[in-house]
Amino acid sequence: MPRTLIEGSTGDDVSYLQERLNSLPPTLLPPLVVDGDFTAQTKERVEEFQSNNGLMVDGNVGPFTWTKLLGHATTTSSGFFVLGRYLYDRLGVKVLLRGVNKMCVFDGEDPEGLTSFSEIKQTGANTVRIVWAITTDLQPNGPATSAATLDTLISNALVNRLIPMIELHDATGNWGRLGELVDYWTQPSVIAIIEKHAQHLFVNIGNEVGDDTVSQEDFAEGYTDAIQRMRAAGIHTPLVIDASDFGKNLTMLNDTAATLLAADPDDNIVFSVHLYWSISCGADEAFIRSNLQHAVDLDYPLVVGEFSQFGGFPCGSPDGTSICSEGGKIDYRTILSACDGHGIGWYAWEWGPGNDFYDPLCAVMDMTPDRLFANLKPGWARDVALDSPFSIKNTSVTPASI
Repeated sequence: MPRTLIEGSTGDDVSYLQERLNSLPPTLLPPLVVDGDFTAQTKERVEEFQSNNGLMVDGNVGPFTWTKLLGHATTTSSGFFVLGRYLYDRLGVKVLLRGVNKMCVFDGEDPEGLTSFSEIKQTGANTVRIVWAITTDLQPNGPATSAATLDTLISNALVNRLIPMIELHDATGNWGRLGELVDYWTQPSVIAIIEKHAQHLFVNIGNEVGDDTVSQEDFAEGYTDAIQRMRAAGIHTPLVIDASDFGKNLTMLNDTAATLLAADPDDNIVFSVHLYWSISCGADEAFIRSNLQHAVDLDYPLVVGEFSQFGGFPCGSPDGTSICSEGGKIDYRTILSACDGHGIGWYAWEWGPGNDFYDPLCAVMDMTPDRLFANLKPGWARDVALDSPFSIKNTSVTPASI
């Protein structure tokens, strides 16, 4: 869903165009300098490409030229869009997502993010994943959330120059509720909110929908239907799809990404894996790096929607079955390093407080005890936010378009 490029355009998407043109079979014209500047030389190469492919020769790279160049149908974007495995803003600037999750729907003391978002911004984050839901207790027919509050959350994120990614938590681990999520997103009141913020918004269809029993066929069919229903309803933001098995099954994304990208008339899908791969179950540095490398080699848009120092299944754990015990530890340092090396965006879980709701041990997943940046916890939280060379502070860039 790239923007239209003409002579005089500048941006990282122009660089992508130049790289694509240079990758084509040799022509009578010299290779382009990949500098993100749509010069007369770039226009000449575009015109040559158009002439060779039966297109109108005008030197402009719109939907028809992009479609021929990329090998799949495209439309024109007014917000964020994907090219290859990367994200770009509406100005054509490549954006690497660096942020945190915030459980807004469960935070009775800061339900609109008035405190949390400004505190999160102090890390240098450029995005926040807003945990939302259809009902406040996540149960069918439970107390309904307020669309007005969702609108306010998105607005408050943008006031703090945080790219908002909104998601629904109701179907976590429950494949049978995917359709309910789509029903929510396609309500007129919610569509109006999405359209209002469309230039700056990502819509994560559902958090961790489905457990480890979801088949590849069902996953592809279910999300194909979800994508097409949401596009038909007028939602044209990037749509984000979590992996199955509570977000952990990267193989599912590897095997279905091409099908789901082809199913989207907007060609604007991002895939999200939640890296709760525990060290105790064998997810050491080599495992993490090899799995992320394989996904990168498949060249689809991938982000890490959640990760932490804890949260993995505790294989053979001697101290109980809590995901926040020693057996549930995650090699988060390798995740930071590998994502930096591959240009993969990520969201840490979770700003806090509140992770101890079901399990007191999981207070270790709160990055702060009270939402305040000044009280950021030592250890993994400070590493992720500030201290690691791959931290938010050291790698996040907020685009001028926000």
